[in-house]
Amino acid sequence: MKLLNKGIYILLLLLLSIPFACTEENDDYSIIAGLDFTVATLNADGNKTGVIPTTVPGDGRIVYTVDFGDPANTDNSDVFPTSGPMVTYSYPKESKTYTITVTAAMAGNEDVTITKEHTVVYAVPPPPSSGSPLEGTWKLAPEAGALGVGPGKDDVSWWSNSSGDVSTRACLFDDKYVFNADGSFTNVVGTESWIETWQGATTEGCAAPVFPHDGTATATYEFNETAGTLKLTGKGAYLGLPKAYNLGELTKPGDAPDEITYIAALSSDGNTLEIDIKVNDGNNAHWSFKLVRDLPLVGSWKLAPESGALGVGPGKDDVSWWSNTTGDVTTRACLFDDKYIFNADGSFKNDVGTESWIETWQGATAEGCAAPVFPHDGTATATYEYDKAAGTIKITGKGAYLGLPKAYNLGELTKPADAPDDITYIAAISSDGNTLEIDIKVNDGNNAHWSFKFVKE
Repeated sequence: MKLLNKGIYILLLLLLSIPFACTEENDDYSIIAGLDFTVATLNADGNKTGVIPTTVPGDGRIVYTVDFGDPANTDNSDVFPTSGPMVTYSYPKESKTYTITVTAAMAGNEDVTITKEHTVVYAVPPPPSSGSPLEGTWKLAPEAGALGVGPGKDDVSWWSNSSGDVSTRACLFDDKYVFNADGSFTNVVGTESWIETWQGATTEGCAAPVFPHDGTATATYEFNETAGTLKLTGKGAYLGLPKAYNLGELTKPGDAPDEITYIAALSSDGNTLEIDIKVNDGNNAHWSFKLVRDLPLVGSWKLAPESGALGVGPGKDDVSWWSNTTGDVTTRACLFDDKYIFNADGSFKNDVGTESWIETWQGATAEGCAAPVFPHDGTATATYEYDKAAGTIKITGKGAYLGLPKAYNLGELTKPADAPDDITYIAAISSDGNTLEIDIKVNDGNNAHWSFKFVKE
């Protein structure tokens, strides 16, 4: 047996050493066989795609044509010839499935074509992370005890604002403290703030801001969360009240310091900022301020009482198929008084009262004002997520909705029980924070979009 194996081995060596002449008739390289291609995703976003075509065996005479199959591309710029190296194409920035077609051609042979499905999973780049957890706009908490003074940290036993002061000192409670991503800080005080006698007022009250505490200061901030300190640098920049600084309380505006350091504690959810400052006046006095993040959605919203506040059409912001008239604001008053409430804790509520606009898909004989129908009757336990960078609001909770309950991401409801667990809307808030524009594509095959315009109460 060993001898036999040795003989076979010698025979193989002899066969391999004999040159073979290949003719055109029996040369495997003269046919197109084993056509295949490899698809690769080439970037983190997921939309740049590469294709490498191959045959078995390979042949440099074969020319491949790669069609990436993008229907949005009408000038054939998604079609590439290649002799084998990778060709690349960047699809639109969306998740979608395409059919890629590769054709192999060689003189004297019939073309060979194969196709494969390729799904682009577009990964939306996350917004740049904030340089500081304070980044954003803050206001005094609209509640009793939001500011006060006492003989120790967090002690406001000497004086603190009452609930009524939130209204009587509205010019103070609407002041904004803006921490920017680049480390700059701005006081936005508007045309009025709370002015006291040390600033020249006869009596304290709402009046025009006084320089340098009028919001014109060029300032920066440094927040050391570990040390629990927040330093403002810039003459006239302040938190809470301008008179409190590290060496006492100001007696005239011109003595404003170049910097102030506060004791600062940020809540675990990042939406409440507790501020204290010891003013070193000999009495161990501490001023305390409670600031809350100015979340643009927080509050109660209603449909704008005007024509075109809700409608539907073949595209975003297009209500050419139907929209409400001015008269509908009255005839559909039960809809225009519905409230859409976004709470600071992330919860959401539909407050529809005893009547809302009920349609036939909800069981009504004819559409009109009637008792709300479950689960769109305001009993849903719901939350919301607002993504400013992406321009979306996601409402989670079966029966929770914006505008009209029938419109959702997969179509229009035909019965209440089919209400989805969540709905994502396209959203845009006006610069003054008082108008909310909402759109939703219902994917009914007609590119239908419902649009709603809300105003904050």
